[in-house]
Amino acid sequence: MTKKVIIIDDSSTQLNLLKTILTKNDWEVYSAKSAKIGYEMIFDIAPDLVITDAIMPLIGGFQLVKSIKEDPLISKIPVIIYSILDVKHARYYLQDDINEYFLTKSDNVNSLVELAQKAINEHPVDEEYKLLILEKSLLQAQTIQEEQEETEEKQEIVEEENRPKIDKEKLIQDFKKLYDFTLDDEKIMENLFHILYPILKYDLGLIAIHSFEKKEEKVYLDVRDIILSPILQNNILNKYKAKNTAMFKTYAPNLKTVVNIEDFNSKIEFCFEHLNKKTADVAFYSFEKEKWQDEENILTIKDVLEKFTKARYINKFALTKRASQRKYSPNKSELNFFNKIENALLEHSLIYLVIVDIVNFQQLQDNLSIQDLDIINSKISEKIINVLNKNEQIHKNYEDEYALIIFAKDEKDLKNRINSLYEIINKITYSEYNIEAIITAVNCMFDNNYNIYEAQKIAQKAYSEALNEKVIIKNDKQ
Repeated sequence: MTKKVIIIDDSSTQLNLLKTILTKNDWEVYSAKSAKIGYEMIFDIAPDLVITDAIMPLIGGFQLVKSIKEDPLISKIPVIIYSILDVKHARYYLQDDINEYFLTKSDNVNSLVELAQKAINEHPVDEEYKLLILEKSLLQAQTIQEEQEETEEKQEIVEEENRPKIDKEKLIQDFKKLYDFTLDDEKIMENLFHILYPILKYDLGLIAIHSFEKKEEKVYLDVRDIILSPILQNNILNKYKAKNTAMFKTYAPNLKTVVNIEDFNSKIEFCFEHLNKKTADVAFYSFEKEKWQDEENILTIKDVLEKFTKARYINKFALTKRASQRKYSPNKSELNFFNKIENALLEHSLIYLVIVDIVNFQQLQDNLSIQDLDIINSKISEKIINVLNKNEQIHKNYEDEYALIIFAKDEKDLKNRINSLYEIINKITYSEYNIEAIITAVNCMFDNNYNIYEAQKIAQKAYSEALNEKVIIKNDKQ
């Protein structure tokens, strides 16, 4: 019967190495990157052996051994401490009268396999003992789950009973302070989010303002402790057919990057109209499941927002109509001149999706260690980042593929930058290996809208159809 072992080490490289060696020697291997997780796994797996590093964050290997020996349910399981320490330094912690073993990492790794076999021969864990561990672990898990479910049910009842109702009159008064539509729209929307966030506690707030002049279409985003990827921002603009966006950010450490709107678990969406014309789309998103359940509160917010967006639309329409009566109308030649300027601005704002494929990645993977591959990836990323300009982006799609978002003045500018990038990456060497890359670039503009997903499909197709080319630039308008 295959013997089970849990390996505990905070180094991914060490874990992968030991897992490979022990698996080849017919062990069923489980791994953990901390002593806490490893200790909990013992009760769920009931292993024949535990192998642990000595020096780890928070809880070290010797402290883990002490915890195992003090628990009669798992105390018979043998433990090997595999550490950079030597026996002389480890002797202070070791006890000769219990089933623990020590091996220094400077020894040949095959010695660990031999010691593992010795440990289970000298201290075998029989199947009845394992069954007791698993049965007790299952019973504890069921008890904890039942207690958790009972607590959650009680909490839901309390929350339902104590959920505060929105003071509609106060909310209306707060909104009336925003009715000075002579102010800049960005300031108005920022103030609006300040009123709504304490009530809704969303992770992302969205207001898409519509108007009778299409050039004014704009999306306002209130971003709370997350980062919106360029792809998601692009998709939001396309969804609401908006030209621009304004973002209010509240950031904290260790931010999560959101790529898809479906990553949120709860949402509220409103669409407002006046005289059969859309005035605004409003949406709020949260990672918390079943976030907004009080229908009365939601209807109150919708009612107040609807009155506000209607008032803004009517006011802006009146101001624009009065202003148009005084507006100077340029002649035909002047209009052509302004159109040329606008077209020139568009030409100098090209966005390209650039994909860097490492074509000999499989060869590197077959001949190098995981640690070596990490070093190579770091080198490639560093070289790419050094040539990117402000606001340009890099994303690692797959192990062998990097996706870049690059802004170019024109195709000549793009070609120069791509060729330079190609030269830099293909000069990277590691050990006796050279990096071999192919670069594909695709204009992201389709039907006057930016579409990064479509560009990615074209780039990958172009790459597969032209593997003999070093640099591929596609400008197909579809």
